[in-house]
Amino acid sequence: MAHSVSDHLHVMIADYDRFIRTVIPHYETMRAVQLELLARCLPSDGRVIDLGGGTGALARAVAEKFPAACVEIWDTDPAMLEVAQERCAAFGDRVHLIERSFAEPLSACDAVVACIALHHVKDMAEKGKIYANVFRALRPGGIFANADCVMSETSAVRAASYEGWAKFMEEQGLSPAETQQQFAEWANEDYYPPLATELRLLAEAGFAEPDCFWRTAPFTVFGGVRS
Repeated sequence: MAHSVSDHLHVMIADYDRFIRTVIPHYETMRAVQLELLARCLPSDGRVIDLGGGTGALARAVAEKFPAACVEIWDTDPAMLEVAQERCAAFGDRVHLIERSFAEPLSACDAVVACIALHHVKDMAEKGKIYANVFRALRPGGIFANADCVMSETSAVRAASYEGWAKFMEEQGLSPAETQQQFAEWANEDYYPPLATELRLLAEAGFAEPDCFWRTAPFTVFGGVRS
């Protein structure tokens, strides 16, 4: 499940953090929601795994907000991990980089987070296995908080979601043609399941009460707590 962000987005890694904010609405809001959820569930010295952690932006935010917590960044893209290493160097051994697929079994932890990463898993059986790995890794009371895109299978709702998304991108300076080209290219590697599908997979993985924690369609923070 190796994945190259620069190939997928056609953007230089050094420009990723700026670029992602021009194509993903509510990016900062989703991160704030994730951090607030961790504040309610994470032990002060807890251990967090960031799946598909890329440039380390989310890991850094976690390490800054929770000064005794440790964070592991799991990613298969060495170019992204190079940026993460530099970004998180100040935290010393509190932030570890793991060049490994997030489809592999995870070690025990108190929280698992992901941001705009798991939609790269197009096979729902494989995604279900990832969620099962997450559930097994979480200690009791541990939380999974995933920020990602979900799409309704109802055509009118789906069309409205894409229209709103395109409007945001155009407000950031992309032309309508560039916006549609981005959607077409992403569709080669990405799949945005309905929220109901995501919650069902989480329930099947073992989460007793999978939930949507925040949503402005089609962007959502969802997951569950291991009871």
